[in-house]
Amino acid sequence: MSKYFFWDIVATTMMTLDQKKLYRLPWDQRNSPGGWIEITDRCDLSCRGCYRHTLEGDRSLETICSDVVALQQALNCETIAIAGGEPLLHPRLPEIVSFIAGRGLKPRLLTNGHCLTPELAATLKKAGLAAFHFHVDYQQNRPGWTGKDEQEHNTLRQHYADMVFQLGGVECGFYTTVYRSSLDQIPHIVRWLHKNPHKVQHLSLIVFRGLPDTPAITYHVNGRPVDIRQMRTRVADTHEITIRSEDVWRIINDHFPGSWPSAYTPGTAAPETFKFLVIPYIGSKKQIFGTAGPVTIKMGLWVLRLFSRKYAIAAREFGVGKKIFLFALIDGRMRQALKTYLKCVIRNPSVLAEKIYTQTINIQQPLEVISGKMNLCDGCVNYMLHEGELVHSCRLDEYRMFGGPLVPVQSDDPR
Repeated sequence: MSKYFFWDIVATTMMTLDQKKLYRLPWDQRNSPGGWIEITDRCDLSCRGCYRHTLEGDRSLETICSDVVALQQALNCETIAIAGGEPLLHPRLPEIVSFIAGRGLKPRLLTNGHCLTPELAATLKKAGLAAFHFHVDYQQNRPGWTGKDEQEHNTLRQHYADMVFQLGGVECGFYTTVYRSSLDQIPHIVRWLHKNPHKVQHLSLIVFRGLPDTPAITYHVNGRPVDIRQMRTRVADTHEITIRSEDVWRIINDHFPGSWPSAYTPGTAAPETFKFLVIPYIGSKKQIFGTAGPVTIKMGLWVLRLFSRKYAIAAREFGVGKKIFLFALIDGRMRQALKTYLKCVIRNPSVLAEKIYTQTINIQQPLEVISGKMNLCDGCVNYMLHEGELVHSCRLDEYRMFGGPLVPVQSDDPR
């Protein structure tokens, strides 16, 4: 555990995050790093945290390509996330990947991986796929994995990470939904992540969210009340949907001290909330040296924008090398990471031969109802098109099922 002690250790429970000390991620609807397309709403698993309903099946290649072009023009984006449902079920997935890559965009596949084979992975790489992002958590009702906790699911994560690593040149990341029952499992996932810096570039921990289904709140669309009982995201036990991104961060920092976030996205209805927190680690295969600070994140993203005229979701390289320590000239946290690295070199000069990697943990606090208002990410990286209108991907089914976004109405009488 001592390898995670980057600098002064204090009681994490006494810590609070200050937005003024973090970099506020700058993207908006006109300049967003990523767009989102859903090519099917069919799926081969049934995840507890899923917010998508099967209503339409597979979308045509023509409509998908049309959305890609429109998103590229509207968002000035760098990447396109290919999602679902389960996108591996779409029969024309390689063609979709090829079309996106052919437009100079980076296709990212968001998949549960259940039907992925090494042969299909190789086909997608050949088509131009830039990244596999796997959704793995213990409440997916995955055949052969029911009853296993998140620590045991690390074996499955390793299987997918090894498969992608064998391809070479394709990014690998993981998504995990965090429930109250799995909060104590987070350190096991993070520890596994840090053992694979050469294979896994990022981990997203997405807290479980849903629509509060209580007598105190009714929902309206375009001024008329609607019945949300048909939505799979409604939750009667509101305690289940009150996990905050800061709660997840504190658990991580309790076990891996010094895991400070560097960048964030606030909420729309509650600007003081942290809807998206980024923890960028610097390390080797054997140990973590520290985290990059807000200055490094800001400068890295702006340099990329200077040359590409686009924002990136992150400054991604499979092995950044020791040049990352140049940011120690302007970034206090990088100086701490460099000091830790140099101490390791003094103790063991063979550390000089170790390759340096970056890994990011993104903590996400999705759509939620706060004080009778929908609190969304103020700077969404998952905008998608619905009938020609840009919408948050997490709200698509509100439009598909009710014709517009839900508006919560707080009752004065909670009965």
